[in-house]
Order: sequence, then C-alpha cells, then structure tokens
Amino acid sequence: MSIQVQLRQGTAAENSNFTGAEGELVYTTDTKKLFVHDGSTLGGLEVGAVTGIADDSVTFAKIEEIPANTILGNNTGSSSDILELTTAQTRTLLNVADGATANSSDATLLARANHTGTQTASTISDFDTEVANNTAVAANTAKVGLTNGSVDSDKLSTTLDFGSVA
Repeated sequence: MSIQVQLRQGTAAENSNFTGAEGELVYTTDTKKLFVHDGSTLGGLEVGAVTGIADDSVTFAKIEEIPANTILGNNTGSSSDILELTTAQTRTLLNVADGATANSSDATLLARANHTGTQTASTISDFDTEVANNTAVAANTAKVGLTNGSVDSDKLSTTLDFGSVA
C-alpha cells in the first residue's frame, strides 16, 4: 500500500496572504508553483526561484560558458558590466596594430640583420654621438686621414695599381 501526501493548495492570491507553519509547503493551483513557509514570511518563499542576485556578486567561474575564441572585457573607460569584445576592440585594448607580426620571437624581430630598407641619420637619436664613440669608425677615419673634410697629401698614393691586364 502506498502513502499519498497532499499539500496545502490554493491560488497565488490566497498564498500571498497566508503565513504557513515552518516547513509547510503550499502549491498554487493557478500558477503551478511550490512555496515553502517559515512561520513568519507572508506568502512563503518560492521553491527553486532565484530571489535575486546582488550586483557584482557573481564570479567569473559562475558565468555561463562562452564560445571558443571569445574575449570578455570592458573597453568603456570606466566600470561596467562584462562585454563581449570584438577583434578590433581587443587590438585597441592591447595596443596591437591589425596585421602585426606575432609569429617570430623578440630576438628575431629585433635582430638588425632582419631589417631592410634605409633610414636617414637625422631620424636616429644620438646618431652623431654614437658614430663618434665607435672605435671602428674612428680607426677608419684615421686611416683615410681626413682633416676638416679634406685628405692629407701625405696619405695619397702616387702609384696606382690596376693589377695585371691579360
């Protein structure tokens, strides 16, 4: 023989004006909801209902799953709710240009041998100081014998050697 349990029941309006005993369950026949009473709260508390979550009380671990390759953040410049950032917004926050190289190590990117093109000396900070302090440049300048932009006559050769002509 089975035991049947019957709960107190009534409409939502009737339940909202009722204070049941502690632990008493009430089923509302019109809204099909279940309430548990605590002996003091008028209408009881809805079973399974989220009665409210305080702002800023949910941690990242409790946020819904997000699709792969999605970045959440805040690019508003002040406090805000979490936003799903676009690729462009993410690059702006990271200060990375569109198409920037991300497939080489810093050592490769910084190596002078990997740089091509020219740059005028006037755009390089402290260029003159570094050239003056460079011992190889100083040694080569001494060999040529430049003085005030001219070549000393004792450094000029009077014999020209063009090698052998066959």
